[in-house]
Amino acid sequence: MNLDFSKLDWEQYAVAGGSALAILVIGWMIAAWAGNLVRRMTQRSGRISPTLIPLFSKLTRLTLLMVAALAAFEKIGVETGGLFAMIGAAGLAIALALKDTVADVAAGVALLILRPFDVGDAVMIGDTGGSVTAIDMFQTKLTSFEGVPIVLNNSAVRTAVIQNFTRAQTRRADIEVGISYGDDVGKALAAIAALLDAEPRVLKDPAKLVKVNALGDSAVVILARYHTLAADFLDTKLDLTRAIKERMDREGISIPFPQRDLRIVSAA
Repeated sequence: MNLDFSKLDWEQYAVAGGSALAILVIGWMIAAWAGNLVRRMTQRSGRISPTLIPLFSKLTRLTLLMVAALAAFEKIGVETGGLFAMIGAAGLAIALALKDTVADVAAGVALLILRPFDVGDAVMIGDTGGSVTAIDMFQTKLTSFEGVPIVLNNSAVRTAVIQNFTRAQTRRADIEVGISYGDDVGKALAAIAALLDAEPRVLKDPAKLVKVNALGDSAVVILARYHTLAADFLDTKLDLTRAIKERMDREGISIPFPQRDLRIVSAA
């Protein structure tokens, strides 16, 4: 079989090939410039996590390179409709096979953009509490308040109730004190209120609350409620708990052990 190359329009092919090559070169230059621009803009914003900055830059470059490649293919006469269908089918198959991983990545991007917490924040995520040590595209890592490393999938974090203690400016604390039924309730209330008034870390606004909260099986339960700055929360609560116990001892007010009365009825 003999091919007559003289009939081929080499000039037309050369022009199309040159145009396609020019599109690729220009597209590569624009993609590189746009990727660097996105990197600089996201770094200047200060609101986007450093973990996301290279991702946004790479996505911008890849998107523009793909557009340039498709334009180059069309220039040399390649039908891109089938290529689009092939890419779409492959993307769908990959997404279905890796749906859990894709969900974690999507949740990770959302967490890094919305930033409900940052590295170093003390948080409660659902029933899990600790200090955030790392946030990546797949997982959020904590160290529990007891020092135990914890790893959570981002999809679980995204749907959980998140409490960020670090971002709280003030916090409320409750201390419950049980006193004997035979003790003077008014005296106990006044003693506890005096301790709260004398503690400089207890905020005046909102006002403190010292009231009888419940009548238990073996004690009258008094609730002491107050607010502190977030940084003072734990130390203040621990110090006041000890101070209340010592004040009750000085006032002669007992904090009773749980007790029950047993009645024995003779069958005779």
